[in-house]
Amino acid sequence: MNVLVIGGNGLFGRKTVLKLLQDTDISRVVSMDVIPPKEWIMSRYLEYGEKFKYARGDVSELEDILNIIRIWEIDKIVNWAFLLPGDIEGNPRLSVKVNELGMCNAFEAARLTGISRVIYASSWGVYGPQDENGDRDVTEDDHLHPGSAYALTKQLSEILAAQYAELYGINFTALRPTIAYGHGARTPPMIKNYSDLVSFPAVGMFFSIDQDGTSKTSLFTPDDIGTFTRLLLHVDASPHPAYNVGGPPTSMRQVAEVVRKYIPDAKIEFGNIPPPENRGKFGIPWRASSERARQDFGFSLLTLEEAVKIHINDARSEAGLELIK
Repeated sequence: MNVLVIGGNGLFGRKTVLKLLQDTDISRVVSMDVIPPKEWIMSRYLEYGEKFKYARGDVSELEDILNIIRIWEIDKIVNWAFLLPGDIEGNPRLSVKVNELGMCNAFEAARLTGISRVIYASSWGVYGPQDENGDRDVTEDDHLHPGSAYALTKQLSEILAAQYAELYGINFTALRPTIAYGHGARTPPMIKNYSDLVSFPAVGMFFSIDQDGTSKTSLFTPDDIGTFTRLLLHVDASPHPAYNVGGPPTSMRQVAEVVRKYIPDAKIEFGNIPPPENRGKFGIPWRASSERARQDFGFSLLTLEEAVKIHINDARSEAGLELIK
């Protein structure tokens, strides 16, 4: 099995590539991106020799995807190429080129080359605010209420996937992840804050935020995405077209407690700004159900302790520091 990971050097992509390289049933993993892998993650890829390939390519250019598929005889596609809120507001046209035209290009490339298995990124944002669903875990069967340009592109991606599936027999699986945190995350602010909360103390830096750190949201890590993607690639089709990926509501203070278990002298400071009282009326939900993924594939997310330890060591690896045990 030869797998193409589009957006392979992003937050999701690099850990997906690593998880797939560890799979003995996969012969080659090709990472396509406009930028090459960072040194700290590339050093891990090199352990797998010729099994890993990096190919420069732009998801908004159909020919780039087609050329890579043909050169490396790709069997299955994973598309993690997207721009997040925080990036797209300043460049609406680029967001459409990457998030929508790029997604359609990935689907069209599969059609033109006879690839029948595609896994791609939707978003937790398609559900709309928590208040749309009440005070409970949101499931894949709930109605979609996208309230941002980003969420709308993700809903449109799911509609396109359904059309391609019906017309051309391609088997798609969409992942609807909640809030990611992992080393190197930059946008939007919530993702950056949760990520810096671990990455900064890991290398001896001070982390502070004006908020009081009590607001909770569903979290997941890039390692979770990589693990689930690996499971999905081993089936010709998934029982359902979309799956949530997210854990129980977790606050920044809870993450900080775990960081201090590994780094007792971690310098972390919270302010006194509480969560907004009307938080449930805007944004995205903070309660997620990943039960469908567990039932269909036996998938479970990392514990907070496991995830934070991996995150700390990723940051220390890039800084050239000794890893924690």
